[in-house]
Amino acid sequence: MTKSVYIVAVESSADHVGAGLIKSIKKKSSAIKLLGVGGPFMENEGVISRIDITGLAIIGFIEALKSYPRIMISIKNTVNDILLRSPDVVVLIDSYGFMIRVAKKLKKSGYKGKIVKYIAPQVWAMRRKRSKVLSRYTDHLLSIHDFESHYFETNGLSVTYVGNPVFDVKNIFQKKDTAYKNLGISPSDKVLAVFFGSRSSEINNLIEPFIETVNKLIAIWPDLRVISPVSGAVIKDIELAKLHDKRLDSITFVEEKLKDSVFNISTAALACSGTVTTQLALAGVPTVVAYRLNPITFFIAKFLYKLRYISLVNISAEAELMPEFLQKDVNSNTLSKALRLYIQNDELRDKISKKLTHQIIRMRPKGKLGNNLAAEKILEFVKN
Repeated sequence: MTKSVYIVAVESSADHVGAGLIKSIKKKSSAIKLLGVGGPFMENEGVISRIDITGLAIIGFIEALKSYPRIMISIKNTVNDILLRSPDVVVLIDSYGFMIRVAKKLKKSGYKGKIVKYIAPQVWAMRRKRSKVLSRYTDHLLSIHDFESHYFETNGLSVTYVGNPVFDVKNIFQKKDTAYKNLGISPSDKVLAVFFGSRSSEINNLIEPFIETVNKLIAIWPDLRVISPVSGAVIKDIELAKLHDKRLDSITFVEEKLKDSVFNISTAALACSGTVTTQLALAGVPTVVAYRLNPITFFIAKFLYKLRYISLVNISAEAELMPEFLQKDVNSNTLSKALRLYIQNDELRDKISKKLTHQIIRMRPKGKLGNNLAAEKILEFVKN
């Protein structure tokens, strides 16, 4: 009987991880049937999702309440599809709120296969009780941080440290002439990369201050090239916004598959907090980070979140290598002021780039880690 693995990813970053995991499993075993719920990147690897994940990337208490009915329907459909296909292993990537509900329903439905959580909830930053809940409803955790295992092992959950799959990328540094050609940009151009976020709520919260910032910078540097890679999950939001706001015409939007090219030729970046900030650090791009939440969500989060910084690079360095702006501080004055320093000062830009590169070297795991090790562990469960 053919063995199978079912992978669930409902956010763009998780879809990337899922695609990388699928590649690694295929390399190690062509006999495994791969199934799942995911987006375009997993689909490119041959896993066709029966469930549309558009709009399931939610962050925040109020935001989740607004989307609650649709989320619960998607959870029910995901569980039903898993039970119908009866895979040997289910891999739940990131998105704790969605995935823990899937895991609970699978356990209560009598699912006999292994449930593996890939990427732990950040209990070291907030909501430590989640480690106990995760330990109850999953069988194994694939951890991306070497310091977090004990939070879960003390509650009886076995953990394998696999490292951050962001660092699996081998070809993020293309030849610059290839990157310039891919984007139709001259090597003499200054380039600002803009990343609005992967969730609709993030785009809606950041689009106005980001547009104002871009236009302030263009007023100073009329030849500044502004490029924004966007995923299929949010392209409709961007297209709708462009119809109503001609200021967006100053930004060139490109497909997400060109993101590595953008990393390679960017002078500086303005980014919503998330996985992309680690990718930008990996490419050595001086970056200004911004994030806005619903005011009620932010008020609650202030009492739960225990760390000084929100970007993984800053958290790891215990220093603000990437300037961070939250809530009311996310405005065109603060953002443009921070970015101007990078755009106009070559010496500062080079200094920050070197610091980011040094920090990434410290963060990067050594040896065979990432999706390769994750795939090995998953295949162990399949065989056993």
